[in-house]
Amino acid sequence: MKLNNIYFIWAHPRPDSLTAQVVGEMQREAARQGYNVSSLDLYRSHFDPLLRVEDEPDWDNPQKTYSEEVHRLFNELEDKDTLVLVFPVWWYAFPAMLKGYLERVWNYGLAYGAGSGLTDKKIRWLALVGGSQSGFIKYGWEKNMTDYINGSMAYLGVEDARIDFLYNTIGVEEGITDGEAHYQKLFAEAREVVSSLRATSEA
Repeated sequence: MKLNNIYFIWAHPRPDSLTAQVVGEMQREAARQGYNVSSLDLYRSHFDPLLRVEDEPDWDNPQKTYSEEVHRLFNELEDKDTLVLVFPVWWYAFPAMLKGYLERVWNYGLAYGAGSGLTDKKIRWLALVGGSQSGFIKYGWEKNMTDYINGSMAYLGVEDARIDFLYNTIGVEEGITDGEAHYQKLFAEAREVVSSLRATSEA
C-alpha cells in the first residue's frame, strides 16, 4: 500500500494548548495508519506572519521571486499529498499567524495562478470553536467559515477539500459535567478526520 505524505500546519501560541493536543492526536493516528507525517508549528518555527513588500503579489509577474522563507516553506509542500490545517477560531476567523501564512506562502504564482502547485492535494481544515455548535450555526458563523474555505479552495483549484469543526473546546456551554469524557470525544472526532482521508483515497 502506498504511503501518503501528510503535512500538518497549525497555529497556537501555547505548546500545551488544546490545539496542540488535537494535532498530537491526529499525528499519532496518521502514523498508526501508515502515513509519513511532518508538520509546521507556526509559532515554534518563528514564522513571521507580516506581509512585506518583497512578498506582495505582483499581478504582472507570476514568476516573481519572493523571500527565501516563502519559497522554502512552499517547497515543503511539494511532496505532500495531504495538508491538514488546525487552528482555534478567534473573532470568528483564523488566528493572525495562520492568516499571515496563507497570505505570504500560498502566494500568487505558487499556490494560485498559472501552474499553481496545490491543485492535486487534499486539504483538510479543522477549526476549534470555543462555544456550542448551536450558537455558531445560529449566527451564521459555521456557514460563513465553510463558504470562505470552499471559495478559497475553488480559487486555488483544489477539488478535494473540507472543513470540520470541534465545538465547545472551552467547555463552558451545554452543561458539560464530565470534562474528561468531553475532551476525549473531541480527540476522537479529530482522529476521525484523519481516518476519513483513507476512505476518500479508496473511494
